Amino acid sequence: VSTQSTGIKILEDWQSLWLLKFNASKCKVMHTKFNNNPDTIHYLDSVPLGNVMSETDLGLITTFDLKWVENIKKCIKEANKMIAWITRNIIVKDIYVMKNIYKTLIRPK
Repeated sequence: VSTQSTGIKILEDWQSLWLLKFNASKCKVMHTKFNNNPDTIHYLDSVPLGNVMSETDLGLITTFDLKWVENIKKCIKEANKMIAWITRNIIVKDIYVMKNIYKTLIRPK
């Protein structure tokens, strides 16, 4: 029995014990490129789990190669959108006002 199958078996036992069923159609498997993990099909309650290359959880994009490129692209895109909105809608371009707007709306992202 492989480690992955043991892990899924533990999840199945947990859901039976607590009477809380996982929605197998929403569960996914991501194979990282850093191990020799074969792209096997995993099953939860006899339902095959889908394989994904990337997944977003709590706003953080996790990819199969565990790189930050997609997260950085997303942050830059959101910041550029906000900068464009500010330049279109803010009439007063005073340095003090612009600095406070930047610190409030752009930098926290």
